[in-house]
Amino acid sequence: MNEKKAWLTVGIVSFLIAGGAGFAIYTKRKDIDETEASIAKLHTDIDTARRTIEGTSDLEREVIVLRELAGAFEQILPNGAEVTNLIQNFYRYSGEAGVEPTSFKPKTTTTRGRTATDFDKVAYTLTLSGDTFQFLEFLDRIETHSRFMAVPSFKLTSSSRTDMEKFGYAKHKIQLDVETFVYQPKRQAKNVSIEGYNRKRDLLAGEINRRRQALTLSTFNYRGARGRRDPWIDPRVPVEDNPSGLTVPEQNTKVEELVALFSTAQEQWVEVQTAPDILTRMVLRRDLVASLAVLEDELRKIDKQGLITFTPAVKRLQNEVREPLEDLRKEIDQTSNIEGPTREEMEQVLATMHRNIGEGHFDLALQAFAEIKNTLDLVQGDPAREELAAELLVIADDADILREFDSIELAFGGQAIIEGRPPVVILNGKQLKIGDVIDPGMEILDIQLREVTFAFRGVELTRKF
Repeated sequence: MNEKKAWLTVGIVSFLIAGGAGFAIYTKRKDIDETEASIAKLHTDIDTARRTIEGTSDLEREVIVLRELAGAFEQILPNGAEVTNLIQNFYRYSGEAGVEPTSFKPKTTTTRGRTATDFDKVAYTLTLSGDTFQFLEFLDRIETHSRFMAVPSFKLTSSSRTDMEKFGYAKHKIQLDVETFVYQPKRQAKNVSIEGYNRKRDLLAGEINRRRQALTLSTFNYRGARGRRDPWIDPRVPVEDNPSGLTVPEQNTKVEELVALFSTAQEQWVEVQTAPDILTRMVLRRDLVASLAVLEDELRKIDKQGLITFTPAVKRLQNEVREPLEDLRKEIDQTSNIEGPTREEMEQVLATMHRNIGEGHFDLALQAFAEIKNTLDLVQGDPAREELAAELLVIADDADILREFDSIELAFGGQAIIEGRPPVVILNGKQLKIGDVIDPGMEILDIQLREVTFAFRGVELTRKF
């Protein structure tokens, strides 16, 4: 029995020793696994840190470049006030391009399901009408706008040939979307300090300038129709239908030139009406009359040679040149024949002439008078203006006398003024005394110390030497 107990005890002890050893081995293995996991994680952290360190330089470079380009970005995107004024810009552009606006409506942009960004889209749907080239000119103004604007889509419904012949140009119906973005930061970002920023910025000057140039607006100079046909309506006719030999593009180009000439004349007339003074108004009116003379001469040539026969070109010439030219002519003629120079304008010319005569600028005084001279007959029947006209004529005559007297060359050679004897002066190498006459019709009236008084064209004038 004691032997069995001894073996049992040995067995239990052995089991306990084996279990303890196994537990110790298990615990050690677990420690080893945890250590290996820690080592693996450490390797991963080291790799991540190494990649971060390697990427920090590139990130730092990008941050520096973007900071230096911040001003350029601000100039590209419109601010809140400019977005508010976009509709006004669209109307102004449509007027300059010649398209007819129908509606300019804000377009709702969907943000559901999208991550909020610092850039808010602003979009509009524009509906207008005009020919292809007016539409392209409108697009040109959108493209060359100082701030970023894009046209992601447009729809064009072409005009009919009947409308083309009725209006003289195609009236396509056009609908386009225009969009831009406004920078609206959602949260305030912290400005991280970069060590040695100025030195690193200088090293990146080439990259900064390259990126800035890429942001600079590059424009294309749109030069208009230039005699091309409208591709959406194709209004071609046989060349032989026109005895003058002008093709349809040539006829369209000719009409385009005359429309441009008349537009210039209209602008000149506005300048005449808003001129700040009579002299400017007279000069501008003279230029206007010259422009109208060229335009009317071209119309007479067209009528005589039958240069324009293409129906749309004929219609446009009638609507945009002939009829408005006739109205402009009537307006100008009525203004010229009824008004004449106002009292204020005449007084201004008179003051200008007095000032120039006082300063010895006789030519300028006569130039001022020349601008109003031919209109003085229009003041008949107005006593106040008739008096001013008479005074202007007198001052102009005085200025002409003074100019001619001033242009006469008199070489002073000396003089002798002795008591009891008549004074003598030497002019142009001749010895002269009071009463002598020298060319051109100048009589010596008096001789004083270094000055001589002459009678010239009925006026007493003194020349000092």
